Amino acid sequence: MNKHRAYYFDKTVHHPKVKEAISGKNEEVIIEVMKMNGYRLGKDYVRQHPIASLYVVDFAFINEQVVIEVDGENHNSKKQIKKDQSRDFYLRSNGWVVIRIADRNFQKNPAFFRYLIKEVVQERREQYEKAMLERNYFDE
Repeated sequence: MNKHRAYYFDKTVHHPKVKEAISGKNEEVIIEVMKMNGYRLGKDYVRQHPIASLYVVDFAFINEQVVIEVDGENHNSKKQIKKDQSRDFYLRSNGWVVIRIADRNFQKNPAFFRYLIKEVVQERREQYEKAMLERNYFDE
C-alpha cells in the first residue's frame, strides 16, 4: 500500500477536524436519528470510520458490523453508483450489513429509516451478544 494512503488511514482520518471536513451536512440529520434511537456517538457507533485501508464509511456500529452510508446528490452518477455497488459488495463479503440512505429518500420518509436502523442494529447486537456473528473484521 502507498505510504501516503497508509498514513491517511492510520493517522489522518482519525483526527476530529478531518472527520468533520469529510462529513456531509446530511449526516447531521442521521446523527439526530441515532440520538432518537438512543445511540451515542463514540459509544455505540463512530463516524468516518476507515475499513481495511480501502474505505471510510460514514457511520459504523463496529461490534454489530453495521455500516450506514448517507448519499447526497453526488451519488447519482453512473460512475459513483458503480463505485458504491463495488464498495457495498466488498463490505457485505466481509460480514458487514450496509444501510445506504439516499438523501432524497430520507426526506420522503425519515421514520422508515429511523426504524430500519434500529431494527438492523438491534438484531445484529443480539447476534453479537450471543457470539453468533462471524468476526471478519479486518482492522483489529
